[in-house]
Amino acid sequence: MQVVESLLDPREFARQLIGEPLWAHQQQVVTSPARTRVMVSGRQAGKSRTLAVIALHAAFTRRDCRVLILSAGEDAAKELLEDIKALSSSPLLSGSEMDSNTQRVVLSNGSVIRCIPASERQARGPSVDLLILDEAASISDELWRAVRYTIIAKPESRVVMAGTPFGSQDRFFGQAFRLGKGGAEGYESFHWPSQVSPLVDDRLLQDWRRTDPDWVYRQEVLAEWVQDQQAYFSAEELHAATADYELMSPAVAREASPFVQGPGYQRTLPAVMGIDWGLRRDANAVALVAPLEDWGLNDDRLGVGQRALFVPWLRAEMDWSWPLFVQHLVEVCSSYLVHVAASEVNGVGDPATFMLRQGLQRVGLGSSVHVCEVWTDARRKQAGFGKLKALLQQERLVLPRHPELLRQLNALQFEYSPSGSVKIAVPERAGHDDLALALMQAVSCVGEVDDFAWRNPGGSFYASPGDWEAAEHGYQRSRERLAEQLATGELDVVTSNGGLLVPRQPVPLRDTGQWWYLPAGREQAEPW
Repeated sequence: MQVVESLLDPREFARQLIGEPLWAHQQQVVTSPARTRVMVSGRQAGKSRTLAVIALHAAFTRRDCRVLILSAGEDAAKELLEDIKALSSSPLLSGSEMDSNTQRVVLSNGSVIRCIPASERQARGPSVDLLILDEAASISDELWRAVRYTIIAKPESRVVMAGTPFGSQDRFFGQAFRLGKGGAEGYESFHWPSQVSPLVDDRLLQDWRRTDPDWVYRQEVLAEWVQDQQAYFSAEELHAATADYELMSPAVAREASPFVQGPGYQRTLPAVMGIDWGLRRDANAVALVAPLEDWGLNDDRLGVGQRALFVPWLRAEMDWSWPLFVQHLVEVCSSYLVHVAASEVNGVGDPATFMLRQGLQRVGLGSSVHVCEVWTDARRKQAGFGKLKALLQQERLVLPRHPELLRQLNALQFEYSPSGSVKIAVPERAGHDDLALALMQAVSCVGEVDDFAWRNPGGSFYASPGDWEAAEHGYQRSRERLAEQLATGELDVVTSNGGLLVPRQPVPLRDTGQWWYLPAGREQAEPW
């Protein structure tokens, strides 16, 4: 009888069967009868553990239950799935099977818990009994509108949204939170500042309150939506540039580049690279930027032959040693046609950059990849981030829905010094800026987007005026073919929040001329 009662009560389920008693604020959420529960949480308030218990309780107490967890990014999805796996390893909860390849936990009663990164393609599918949105503020409104239909055919289905407040409160997460706070039928909202956790050091929080900018403390600790006070990039700018496209790993890039006749491998996907070296508490980070091959889909918005930029690949790891990081950078340069790699040499960057040059020389890329030393000072940040902001405002840059990148860009703040210079940085308590700096370094190597030439469907480039008439005819035919592919679904395309059309698996535009620069460590690099 005790076991049966434990199964029915999520609080007893967590205490007796899992062995992880819930805190008082967590118990309020797991016992809520509301069909839609919304948790707005500060850092380290116990959000992930609560979501894991809710998912496991639903799966173990209902036969053939389907639980779908959408997490803001791939790393976050893996971490939450590992948390669920650890909780389900209790001897009293035997019968679960972890399947890392399909990102799911399968139970002996036929129930399945899937934990996937936020992607409309992966989220679409059969009906689910429980839908959980982790870091919901980083999930797009379009994806929410698509995935919510997975619960429409289940009268007893439930939704749980959770996350730190981020971006505009007018989006679906903020709207749902206000509905719950206003007592709307079927909604209940919970506000968790970091102080609700009994593990939080109050004295340390008080110290942070004295030293942090007010908006940082309010957002990250008090879990409040704040306006873009001193934020360098507005939430609207970042939201408009974001699209749910797939990043192209070095292995995928090698498959996308055709082999040429004869020995050797032909790298045909051009890009520029930005590198931020880390030590101890900082991550090593890399970001690529390239012109987007959209086959003319955005000509009506950008102009005929114009191309937006996009981020085909980025990665940051806290536990990467320099040799391992250099190995990854060499792999990227062996898969992409990396023209320029901007590598900082201040701080720890000088010896690390030397190691990168050695690594590239060992694989025969020492002369083809231009590793440029840059000094990341206030003036370079002002110029680099200024260029990045201009691209966002001009709708010339598409960003992946990468939660950590977006969080870092959103957390960048600026302040004027008495001399009139601008300091741009992520406040220490708001997290890291490794990916943001790597992206800034890459963007600093890009020339004018308007330099991209008009190209025909076959990939030929026309420089002489006499070829324009033939090119225009081929261009019109390609647009007709693209319209057919879009209508039949043959071409898989996603749309950025600002309206740019992006292939779901985008590739860089083949080189159309000189679009990259060799930075010399100055704000305005000399063209190569």
